[in-house]
Amino acid sequence: MAKSYFDPKTPDIVIKSLFQKYDTDNSGFLDRKELSSLLEDDLGLTTRQVEVYFHLLDRDGNAKISPDELCTWLRSNERFKMVNDKSRFYAVCKAVDMFKKYDKDGSQYISFEELKGLLFEHGRNIDVKSAFKSMDQDGNGKISFPEFLKWLISIFQHNDNG
Repeated sequence: MAKSYFDPKTPDIVIKSLFQKYDTDNSGFLDRKELSSLLEDDLGLTTRQVEVYFHLLDRDGNAKISPDELCTWLRSNERFKMVNDKSRFYAVCKAVDMFKKYDKDGSQYISFEELKGLLFEHGRNIDVKSAFKSMDQDGNGKISFPEFLKWLISIFQHNDNG
């Protein structure tokens, strides 16, 4: 169980100080290793939980966490709910594994060609262009993990209702 002592009302200066403590290269971002140190050392998460949260926190898919991405997560109602709910955590772990499998080039994004392979492999007979366009919510021509996760959730909800 993750430590949940973090108060969402913690002042910004405290969060920025925590961020700076782990931003060891002073880049203004936390890379995977730096975020791992913060989440494991200060917040008590496991290595697998850190991997999942790295994908969830990296909203723009650039493989680094900004102070805003960290602050938004720490102030959200989500914080540790996902890792403390075993079935939800398991489902998101599976989504991370699937994302990594189809992110063939390790770019932290699913490209159009990678999505085409995913849909073909899973026997989805749908228009890849329209699927890609609907998944790429920020219109940057690539699908980040949060966009991918949202799509997976919508498929499962559609199948449950259908």
